[in-house]
Amino acid sequence: MRRSILSTLFLLTVLTMAAQTGRQQVTDSIMRNVVNRLLPGNNQMLCPLPYYDCLRYDRTGLHFPSGRAAQDAFYEKLDSLLLFHSRGVNIWHVGGSHVQADFFSHRMRSNLTDMQPGNIGVRGILFPFGMANTNWNHNYRMEYTGSWTAGRNIDRNAAFDFGISGIAATTTDSLASLTLVLDVGMTPSWQLSRLRLMGYASADTVRPYAVEVHDGLSDTLFARADTLCGGWLLPFDGMRDSVTVRFRIPRGEQLTLTGLIPENDLVGISYYSSGINGAAVPTWLRCPYLPRDLQLVRPDLVVFAIGVNDAAVPYGEFNVEAFKGGYRRLIAMVERVSPGCAYVFITNNDTYRRVSRRVKRANRNAELVQKAFYELAAEYGGAVWDVFDFMGGLDSSPRWRDAGLMSSDLIHFTRTGYELLGDLLYNALVDDYMESVRTANDKKSTGQR
Repeated sequence: MRRSILSTLFLLTVLTMAAQTGRQQVTDSIMRNVVNRLLPGNNQMLCPLPYYDCLRYDRTGLHFPSGRAAQDAFYEKLDSLLLFHSRGVNIWHVGGSHVQADFFSHRMRSNLTDMQPGNIGVRGILFPFGMANTNWNHNYRMEYTGSWTAGRNIDRNAAFDFGISGIAATTTDSLASLTLVLDVGMTPSWQLSRLRLMGYASADTVRPYAVEVHDGLSDTLFARADTLCGGWLLPFDGMRDSVTVRFRIPRGEQLTLTGLIPENDLVGISYYSSGINGAAVPTWLRCPYLPRDLQLVRPDLVVFAIGVNDAAVPYGEFNVEAFKGGYRRLIAMVERVSPGCAYVFITNNDTYRRVSRRVKRANRNAELVQKAFYELAAEYGGAVWDVFDFMGGLDSSPRWRDAGLMSSDLIHFTRTGYELLGDLLYNALVDDYMESVRTANDKKSTGQR
């Protein structure tokens, strides 16, 4: 975000007053007011921010190392939604554990949806992560019955064909079922008018279905196969926030589930997130159904956050060119379904890695990933959101831990830290959007093209 000269003077004045009165620290309440005075003026869409002395607030904006035509084209699509409600906007956020936790990505989802009334679109890609005994954000509830075997794309020997979720589960159990309940005590509230079940089966006779009860009478709704994108679609009459799905699985056959999308026809912002703990760029390239599943998302903007696990190797062993080459393959998949898509590359945060049993040091590979992302952004006309920089660079993680924003492993953030990142990225995106609008209006007023 941008500081004006007056805003900077205001900050210096407060700091000087604090020093003159002999205070050791400026109180959080004063600094919170300072920080929010620095937010770009006349923009009520921005999130108010708490004050942390470990965060470089003036470095949290988007950086464009070359052109920004794709980003401005994305903003034109956002204009169409916000001003005329004539089209929806699709965003895909992909990464590792930072994304699987979904505190960061869901904060972005909620903030964008709350920009103005009527922005609710599709909730995104969901999965019953409990099948794999792994974590997820419990802002939705997913229960299951029956016997399932799950695997993730981080396992090279997993016997699954993964898709955009990076996780899968298979069953042969004719008594298996899934129950999805959206928006467990959450605002905003998402709903569905049909449920997309991503996956595949061993035979056409395997079919998901739901049992509806109306006026005491039951009706069985069978899902129809999607021959274009794979999986099945289960439509319902009207909107709802919960559904139970059962499966017809003849003896000797099996069904593999790779994700759920609670769809609707609302025109709004649809924020899809894909994250698997431990995932790296090669991990996502091992998902054979990823190109097909991207047709379901057709992103207007991709937020790339893969890199922490790629760089979790001794300094000197991180292959920068292979890393960038993997990203080019991912981007090529996106371009095939969404030509001209905009990209935001999130740099690695400062992380520590163990170099001996008792010693952990800051991972210098973060600087190589940072440089690689600036080069990729220049190559594809994308933006860089430089977390490594605004954290304070190398060795900054302990300060974030001491502020309650990072966990003791000095790799992951706390829930507070992830939600702060969601507010910061949202503000960076909205600030850049408003600046783009102002620039376009200035050009129109002066007759420039």
